[in-house]
Amino acid sequence: QKVYEMTKMSFHIPYSQKTTLSRSVIYQWLKDYKQAKDPSQVLMDKERSDRGTFRKLTNKQKNALVAWRSACRDRTTEELREELMVHKETKDGPIPSASTIARYLRSVNLDRRSMKILENPGAGKTRLPFQADYPQELWQIDTKGEKISLIDETTGELIDGKPVIIIDDYSRYILAFYYVVNEDEAAILQILKYTILHYGVPERLYTDLGGPYMGHSLKQALLLTGCKKMATPKQDPQSKGKIERIMPWFTAHLENELLVLGRQFTVSEATEYGQALVGQDYNRRIHSETQETPEDRYFRFPAEYRRFVSPKAMGQIFMKGKKAKVSNTGMIRFNNNKYLVPDSTLYRQQVYIRYDEMDDGKVSVWHKDRYYGEAPLYTPNNDYTQRLNHLKQITKTPTPPEIKPAPKYTYLERKLATHRQQVEDQDLNTELANLHSKKENVRAMLTETLDEQPEADSAPFTPDKMIHLLSVLLKQQLGAYDRLCVHTVWDSCGPFTEEMVRQTAGAFLAQNNSTAVEDYLDQLQIEALTEKG
Repeated sequence: QKVYEMTKMSFHIPYSQKTTLSRSVIYQWLKDYKQAKDPSQVLMDKERSDRGTFRKLTNKQKNALVAWRSACRDRTTEELREELMVHKETKDGPIPSASTIARYLRSVNLDRRSMKILENPGAGKTRLPFQADYPQELWQIDTKGEKISLIDETTGELIDGKPVIIIDDYSRYILAFYYVVNEDEAAILQILKYTILHYGVPERLYTDLGGPYMGHSLKQALLLTGCKKMATPKQDPQSKGKIERIMPWFTAHLENELLVLGRQFTVSEATEYGQALVGQDYNRRIHSETQETPEDRYFRFPAEYRRFVSPKAMGQIFMKGKKAKVSNTGMIRFNNNKYLVPDSTLYRQQVYIRYDEMDDGKVSVWHKDRYYGEAPLYTPNNDYTQRLNHLKQITKTPTPPEIKPAPKYTYLERKLATHRQQVEDQDLNTELANLHSKKENVRAMLTETLDEQPEADSAPFTPDKMIHLLSVLLKQQLGAYDRLCVHTVWDSCGPFTEEMVRQTAGAFLAQNNSTAVEDYLDQLQIEALTEKG
C-alpha cells in the first residue's frame, strides 16, 4: 500500500525532468538497501562495469575515428559510423553503435565540448551557479547584438536600432527596454536614470567592457548613489549568461514580428512594442529556472526596502562629467566658456563638474563627492572694477557669517537667503548620505538569520501578514491565486487573529501534512463559523 501511494506522489528529482517513481524502481532501491554493506552509498551514482573498454572497436577503427574527428569536430557520431562502413579497412568485424563511438571519443577528449575548450580555453572555465539573494541586489545591463533598421525621428534617416536591456538577477524581471540611436555613455545614463527613478537604486550593476559602460561619468554617478559597478573579465562573455539568454528571445518574438508587418518603424514605436511585449508576455511567463513568473518574484520585495532618489537629485547626478581645475580667481574653463565657482574654498582646487549638453548656461560643481552648487556662465568684462564687485557677491557656503549689530541690518532677509542656499545645496548631500546608510541597513535586515524569533509586533494583524504567516508555515511562496483566496476568506469570515491562524493551521499541518493553501483556508472558515455560531 505504501509503495502504491508513493507512485501517486510527485517528487523533485535533481538533474531529471521526471516527477514520479515507478514501482520497479522503488523495489530495486529497497533490494539494494537490504543487500548493501554501507546503506549510505546505495543511491550514489554507479560506475559502468565496462568503463574504459570498447569491445566492438578495432584498432583500425579507433585510429580512423581519431583522424576523422580531429580534422572536423562537427562530424556527428552517425556520420562517423557510416564512414566506417564505407572503407574496407574499417568495416571488418562488427560495426559499433553510435553510442559506443561517442563513448570512445569522450575517452580520448575528442567530444565536442573538449574540442571547444582546446580551441577556446576560456570556454572551459568551471562556473558555479550564482544568483542574487534578493531583488535589487544585482542588476545586469547589456546591448543586444543583432539589430534592425529603424527611423530616427529627428533626422528621418534609417539607422541600426540598438536595444538596451536591464534585468534583475534574482527575479529575471526585465526592468528596462529601450532602443537608442547612439549607443554612448549619455544614452546609458538616461536609461539608468529613468529606471532608478521607477524601481530604486540597486546595490550592484553588472556590465560588459563595452565603451558605453566604461565611462568615468557612469562610474561616478553610481558611486554617489551607493551602487557598485562591476564588469566582466576580458574575453569572458559567458559570465553574463542570464542576460545573454534573453537576447534570442527578442529576436524571435519582437524583431522577426516587426519584419513580418512589412513597414519601417521609428525608434519610439519599436521601443513601445518591446516594452509591451516585456510587460504582457515575458515578465508574466513562468521562468524555467526559478519556476515563478519574474513579476511575482520581483514584486514580493517590500517597497520599504528599496532605495529611491528624488528626481532633482537624479537630474544632478546622472549627467556627463569631467575633472576641471579652478583658477585663482574662481573660474573654470570648459567648452570655450568660463564659469564662476560658487564657493571660494574651491579656488585652486581640482573639482568634478557635471553638465547638460543641451544647456551650457551652468555646470554643477562637486568636490570629494560633495555638491557645492551651480557655477553660472561668466562673460569676461574689461572693467576690472565690475569684475571685483562680482567676485564679492560670491558667498562662502559652509558657515554663515557672524551676526553683529549694525544699523538697518536685514536679519530676516539674511536668514531667508541662508535657508534657500541650504535647501538647494545641502539637501542633495544629505540625501546622498541617507542613501548610503540605508543600503547597509537594508542588507543587514535581509541577511539576518531566520532562526531568530521576531519581537512581538504591536501592529494589527492584516491579510498581508496572514499571507506571510501561511508562507512561513507551509515553507512555500504563495502565488497570485492563493493570495486572492486569502483576501476573499478574510473579507467573508474575518478578521482573524494571528494566534487563531497559527493554532488552526499548525494543527491541520501536523495531522495532514498538506501543501494546498485551500485546505488551510477551509479549516479557518470552519473555525470562524464555529466561534460565531
